[in-house]
Amino acid sequence: MRVAVIFFFIVMFTSLVKAQVQIDIPQPYGNSFIESELIEEVSILPLKYEQYGLVRTDMEMKVDGEDYFILDNQNSQCVYHFNSGGELADTIRIPKGKTDKNRPQLNNPAWFSINPYDKQIEIYRFENSTINRFTYNGKYLGKIELEVTPSDFARNKKGEYWVYAGWNNSETQYRLIKTNAQGSVIGRELRLVSKCTPTEGFAFFATPDRILFWELLNHNVYAIENDIISQLYEFNFGAHNLPRDYHMMHSEESFTHINQAGYYSMKKVLENETFTYFFLNFSNMQQREMFHVLHNKNSGAVHVYTENSSIGAFDKAQYLTENNELVFLVSPRQIRRLLSSGTSFIPAPFANLPNEIRKYRNPVILKIKLQEGGADNTTPTEDDYFDDSDNDNMYFDY
Repeated sequence: MRVAVIFFFIVMFTSLVKAQVQIDIPQPYGNSFIESELIEEVSILPLKYEQYGLVRTDMEMKVDGEDYFILDNQNSQCVYHFNSGGELADTIRIPKGKTDKNRPQLNNPAWFSINPYDKQIEIYRFENSTINRFTYNGKYLGKIELEVTPSDFARNKKGEYWVYAGWNNSETQYRLIKTNAQGSVIGRELRLVSKCTPTEGFAFFATPDRILFWELLNHNVYAIENDIISQLYEFNFGAHNLPRDYHMMHSEESFTHINQAGYYSMKKVLENETFTYFFLNFSNMQQREMFHVLHNKNSGAVHVYTENSSIGAFDKAQYLTENNELVFLVSPRQIRRLLSSGTSFIPAPFANLPNEIRKYRNPVILKIKLQEGGADNTTPTEDDYFDDSDNDNMYFDY
């Protein structure tokens, strides 16, 4: 019996730490994103609203089908709901109120998520660790309190929350917290003992079948299915992988190290039945690089593309539709700059874009449709990748 139990835990550990797909980031880097052989066509959905500056391209957007939700976390503290025609359908805001006379008015939602299963918008307010729920058309449904401060959160089909706490969170050593629908903790996963600089970021993308989970500075992407966490992808950044003793470094030392040596950060992960999309940044004190990475699940091909980081016209995709469309929130001015600077020719799918986008001043939703064909363009050349024969998980308790 004891042997059987030990074998069970060995199998569980192996299934978690062994990624299904290994992705190397090649050097020299890949081709330009706009020259990708996967891009079939490009289309624009202009956003229709009267107030100039209402929407900025640095705002976070969530998408459910043809409903687009954009959070203004700096000025209005509202979620703007745009419909399939790009019209401003609803403005969703938390009812203002005071907790008591000694506390300031709470009106600053720090994070938001959508629950596509129940068609709800959920806005997290950090001052009192409260999630406020709304219907897609802005009807207020009530609130719940969380027991731990999230870096990001997502809700599964059963109404339970997965909460990401980040690295070196003063409240918990567990990066992944599960709560019930009322916000009470019912599970803790992925323990991490760390002294490094506290690190947070977006961490979830929910599909009808599962939730994808990643971390800003980690090189792994996981799937959460029926409460089982499995590792799907593992990135190899070569000499820029975090050192094995990173989590033993104190805050200031770890921050200095990554900025001097350079580091990759995973900003977004999206998927549909055909593709998984990743948006990565590389940064150090001298440079910044931006990457769009696509994995074709059917063929196994991996495509790595760079973007002109001095312009940053596309930045991260915000959604990947069932129709293989990457959805971006972009500035018309930045797109025009990209297509007119440093490009010897405009690729065919973008040929009509400069004239069309010239009509608009406000940010627009830009969709890039992908085709399944195309050769694998990854050609890793670095010879100094870490030897993974040693235990890289010495600071992680799964």
